[in-house]
Amino acid sequence: MDTLLERLEILEKSNVITENAKAICSKVIEQFVDEENASRYSMLITHLAMAVTRIERNETVYSPPDIIMNEVYLSSHFPAAVEKVAMIEKWMNGNFPEEERKFLYMHFVNVLSKP
Repeated sequence: MDTLLERLEILEKSNVITENAKAICSKVIEQFVDEENASRYSMLITHLAMAVTRIERNETVYSPPDIIMNEVYLSSHFPAAVEKVAMIEKWMNGNFPEEERKFLYMHFVNVLSKP
């Protein structure tokens, strides 16, 4: 967990991510991550921080390939992923573009499917 928080600190101090992105990711870590599963969340947290930053900086976003998303949609973990992304959007007081939402679904399904 500390490693994830340290990474966010470094990214924010070097202006790679925004202060708000760091705050949202810190809340996600606080709510969803514990010491036992922290390493599984590394890619998700990094992507989330960049996604929030891209939105705030009005940067272009792209979707993951349809072939990957078809697998994500069929996963038994997809409903939980949707729920978690909705929680994050609530904390943000806004919605992700569909492209970013798909990436977050993909990352959450990946994290949730690991034993």
